[in-house]
Amino acid sequence: MDVLNFHKLKGKPMRIMFSERDPSKRRSGRGNVFVKNLHESVDSKQLCDMFSTFGKVLSSKVVCDASGVSKGYGFVQFYSELSVHIACNVSNRKLVRNQHIYVCPFVSRRQWDESPVFTNVYVKNLAETATDADLKMLFGEFGEITSAVVMKDGEGRSRRFGFVNFDNAEDAVSAIEKMNGTIVDEKTLYVGRAQRKNNRVEDLKAKFKVEKTERDVRTSRGLNLYVKNLEDSVDNKKLQELFSEFGTITSCKVMVHSNRMSKGVGFVEFSTTEEASEAMLKMDGKMVGNQPIYVSLAQCKEERRFHDLQTRFNNLPQNVVSSSTTTSSPHQHPFFSQAAAPATMLFPQPPGRGYNNFQPYFMCGSRLPNSCPPIPIPNFMVPQLFRPTLYPCPPVSFHPSLPQPLLQPKLLNPPCNNLVADGN
Repeated sequence: MDVLNFHKLKGKPMRIMFSERDPSKRRSGRGNVFVKNLHESVDSKQLCDMFSTFGKVLSSKVVCDASGVSKGYGFVQFYSELSVHIACNVSNRKLVRNQHIYVCPFVSRRQWDESPVFTNVYVKNLAETATDADLKMLFGEFGEITSAVVMKDGEGRSRRFGFVNFDNAEDAVSAIEKMNGTIVDEKTLYVGRAQRKNNRVEDLKAKFKVEKTERDVRTSRGLNLYVKNLEDSVDNKKLQELFSEFGTITSCKVMVHSNRMSKGVGFVEFSTTEEASEAMLKMDGKMVGNQPIYVSLAQCKEERRFHDLQTRFNNLPQNVVSSSTTTSSPHQHPFFSQAAAPATMLFPQPPGRGYNNFQPYFMCGSRLPNSCPPIPIPNFMVPQLFRPTLYPCPPVSFHPSLPQPLLQPKLLNPPCNNLVADGN
C-alpha cells in the first residue's frame, strides 16, 4: 500500500486504503476534512503529504474533471477525530503556492441543504463583461470573501451568473438583504442562497402554494375583481386610474402575452369588500374606449368551471331536464333500471315467424350517436299492467294443419276475384 498508493494506472492515480465492510462507518464522514481553493498543480499525493503531519491519513483525493484537471478542492480522511480539529485550526487560511486554502470538517450534502446556516450566495443577471474580480469587489463591502467566481460556458463566455462565498454566515445574509433587487450596469440583480435545483424547486413550490392560499382567501372575501374585454391600449396604470375612484387599490395588473401584447383581461384588488362591490356594480358594462368592459368577482379555475356547468344546466329547456331526470339512461341495463316506464311507450312490432308469444323491443346502445333520443325501457323488476296486443290472424294457407277460424279479419286490400271471373 505504501509503494503503489497514488501510482498512476492508465493515466489515473490509484487510491489504496483498508477496506471497511460496515457501510454506516464509510458514509458517516467521520474524520473527513474538506479542503478548497487548492492550486491546480496540487495532486492527491501532495495533499496527503501536506496533512500527514497532523495524524494518520487513511485516504486523500483531489477532485478532477473529465480531462484530469483539478477543480480546486479535495478531501482528506484521518484516522482520529483529534487530527481533524488540529488540521482545521492549523491549516485553515494557510498560504499554499500563493493561494490561501480553506480547511473545515466535512458536511454531507443532505446536512448542508437542511442547515439554516449558509455562507455561499448565488448571484444572477450579471453583465456579460463581469469578471471574478468585479464580483468580489461588488460584494467585498459586506465581509471577508473566501471565493468569488463567474460561471462560463465551453467557449469562455460569461453565463451571467456566479457564486460568492463569505467567511461568516452573517455577512452572507446581509449581502442578500442589501443587494437583492439592486441595479448594476443597467441589470437588476437577483441575490439569494446557493441551492441545488431540487431544493430550489421545492422552495418555489412552497412559496407559490402560500401565495395561492393567500389569493384564494382574498378571492373568497370578494376583494379581487376580474375585468375583461379591455382594449390593447389599456395598461396597468390606465386600469388603476379607471377604478381608483371607488377606493384603495392594493393590486392592479393587466395580463399580457410573451410579446408584451395585452390579453384583454386584468385583475383589480381593493382593500375592502364594499369598495369592490361598488366598483363591480358601476363599472360592469361601462364603455372604455370603443367597447364595453365586463367586471365580476375573480374566481379560481374549479369554481369557474362549476359555475359554467351550472349555468348551462339552468339554461336547458324544461322538457329536456324533466325527461333526463325521469327516464333511465340508454346505457343502463333494463333489468336493473330504477325508473319504471309504462310498457305502452314501446312501439308495437309485428311478430316474427314462430315467435308469436314474444314482444320484441329495441334499445339505444352506446355505439349509436348522441343524437339518438333515449327510449324508455320498462322495469321488469316492478309489476307491470298486462296489456296484450291483438294481431290479425294469419291466412288459411299459412298453417294448413290448424283449424280454420270462424271469423276472418277484414283486410285492407281484398283480392279482386270477382273481377277476374267476370273477365273470363
